[in-house]
Amino acid sequence: MSNKKQRKAREIPEALRGKTFLDAKYGPAFRALLSEDEAIRDFLNSILRLEPGRRIKTLEYTFEDPLDFRTPERKTLIFDVHAWTEDHRCLDIELQRATHSFFIDRVLLYSAFLAIKGRQKLENSPEFKSLDENERSYRRYELPEVISIWLCNFHPLGNGREYHDEWKLYSQSDLAHKKAVPVSEKLRYILVDLPEFARVCKNPESNEAKWLYLVAKAGDEEELPDFGDPVFERAADRIRVNSASEELLKRQAREMVTQDEIDVRLVDAERLGLQRGMQKGLEKGMQKGLEKGEKLGMAKGEKLGMEKGMKSVARKMLAKGSPLSEIADITGLSEKEIRALKKS
Repeated sequence: MSNKKQRKAREIPEALRGKTFLDAKYGPAFRALLSEDEAIRDFLNSILRLEPGRRIKTLEYTFEDPLDFRTPERKTLIFDVHAWTEDHRCLDIELQRATHSFFIDRVLLYSAFLAIKGRQKLENSPEFKSLDENERSYRRYELPEVISIWLCNFHPLGNGREYHDEWKLYSQSDLAHKKAVPVSEKLRYILVDLPEFARVCKNPESNEAKWLYLVAKAGDEEELPDFGDPVFERAADRIRVNSASEELLKRQAREMVTQDEIDVRLVDAERLGLQRGMQKGLEKGMQKGLEKGEKLGMAKGEKLGMEKGMKSVARKMLAKGSPLSEIADITGLSEKEIRALKKS
């Protein structure tokens, strides 16, 4: 083996060694996958299932572009992918690796911010500025079409659902009379269940299935199907470990366990543990006194929640090949406890 190849092998982070492709369920690989005009355009046309006359032809897009809002305090929001089409459709694409208690609220909040950003872009467009004052006044509340796309590495709607779902705004009265049509076509939410897709899709044929296959499954594959399209071949090559840049490999390795994801999982685990602990404490309090039982239940609940949360994080890091010392630093577990988890 040449010195160049040996040097390249040593530069691959430990978490990625033995992998053929980067896992596109993480931000760096996902952005690399779509970092070509033709790729992101085809991805959006496929996921949105647009008819030929409605398909996106040209668009502007940014990755991880921070947007500032005042609500009334200043808030910075970062869309994973923010896109704006030639016919004034405003879109975002979000990767969500873990669920949490306010996930649906987050979907709605991001869409609300996207609508505000879309309105600002519409007002600043050459077409809008060319309108006379009366026409601009007439259109003061006009919104562009706002589409929020969520690629979820969990079941956002529970098991047994289709992997692709779309939400819109409906009238309750129309729903009751089974005549439901959207009150407005301006707000759309697309939710994709990546685990469900991976379960049901063995041979991707449509372009939508090919893109989701790359996102959901490429990170675990040694070889990919023959997609028969240079757009997909180039996209796959951009996330191939041996052809990815050293900087992309480093960013991918850093993001494979993010502090934000750990925090969300721990908070939910603590809350669940506290609820269970309180219930146990109340049951014991029936025998030894309600006040003492409540205190005992809460203490056990907090301890149970922390232990469950830390062990969940440790198992996830073990699955990704993280060193025992790194897992111990983040979770506070001993290396002995971590080895026991690895065997279980």
